[in-house]
Amino acid sequence: MAYPEIIAVELVGSPPPGTGPHDVALSIIKAVFNAGFVKNKTLEFIGPGIASLSQDFRNTVDVMTTETAAWSSIWETDGVTRDWLTAVGREHDFSELRPLEGAYYDGALRVDLSRVTPNIALPFHPANVYSIADFTANMRDILFSVEEESEKLFGKELRLDLLGKVHDGGFWADDAVIAGCSGGTPGNIEAAAR
Repeated sequence: MAYPEIIAVELVGSPPPGTGPHDVALSIIKAVFNAGFVKNKTLEFIGPGIASLSQDFRNTVDVMTTETAAWSSIWETDGVTRDWLTAVGREHDFSELRPLEGAYYDGALRVDLSRVTPNIALPFHPANVYSIADFTANMRDILFSVEEESEKLFGKELRLDLLGKVHDGGFWADDAVIAGCSGGTPGNIEAAAR
C-alpha cells in the first residue's frame, strides 16, 4: 500500500451544550465525503479544541471517521488520554503524540466545534446530513426526497413511508437504539439515563 496522504483536522473551540460527538462526526462526514477529499487518506486530529473533549467524545468521533472514506485516523494525546488509559488499566500504552513545529500536511480541514449544531443523518449514507433546525423547518421536503431516492435504488418493493411518521409538526420515531460502532459509549448511556 502506498503511503497515504495526511489531512490535518484542526479542532478549535468547544461544542455547545446539546451538541455531541455524533454531531461533530456527521458535520465532518458531510463536509468531505461527497467531494472525496479524504478518501484513502489518514486524518490527523490536532488543535486546541481537543482539550475540550472527553476521551469518550474523541473515541466516538474517531470511530465514525470510517464514514469519511479515510484509511485511518490519529489524534493528539494529552492528560485526558493518559487518564482514560489509566482508568481502563492500560496506562503503559500512553505516549505523547503531537505534530512537530512546521509539520507538513497534504490538506487541512478546520472544525470550529463551537459552531457545530445537532444533526441527523438520513438514509442512505451518513453524509446525508441535515442540522436538526433545517430538518425541522423542511421536514416534508427532505423526507420526500429520501423516499424518492429509496424508490430509485430499490424500486417500489421497499417503501420507507417516512412522511407517514410526521404528526403535529414533528417526526415520530417508532424505535430508538443506543448501539453500533459509534454509540453505546458510557457517555451515551448516561445522557439517555438523564
